Amino acid sequence: MYPACFFAENDGYSVIFPDLNWLATQGDTFEEAMEMAVECLAGYLYNCQMDGEDIPEPSKLSDIDPIAIAKELESEDPDCEMFVNVVSVDVAQYAKTHFENIG
Repeated sequence: MYPACFFAENDGYSVIFPDLNWLATQGDTFEEAMEMAVECLAGYLYNCQMDGEDIPEPSKLSDIDPIAIAKELESEDPDCEMFVNVVSVDVAQYAKTHFENIG
C-alpha cells in the first residue's frame, strides 16, 4: 500500500506516487485513474522484485502534502481538486494474472 496524490484536471485525473520516484499515471475518470494506479504500482513493485532492487517504505498518509507536490510539479492548475489516497495491490496475485501468463 502506497499513498498517491490525485489531481483532478480538465481531462481526468493525474496520479503521482511521491515515494516511488514520482511514478505517475492518469485516467479519464477517478475509477479509471484508480485502476491505472493499481496497475502502475503493481508493475513498479514487480519490476523492483524481479531486478532485486530495494522497495522504499511508504510514507504515512498524513506526511504527503498534495499542494507541495503540485508546486514541485509546477502544476498548471494549482486550484484543481487534489487529495491523497492509498493504493493497494497484492503484487504476487497481480503478477500471476497480468504479467506471468503472457505468451
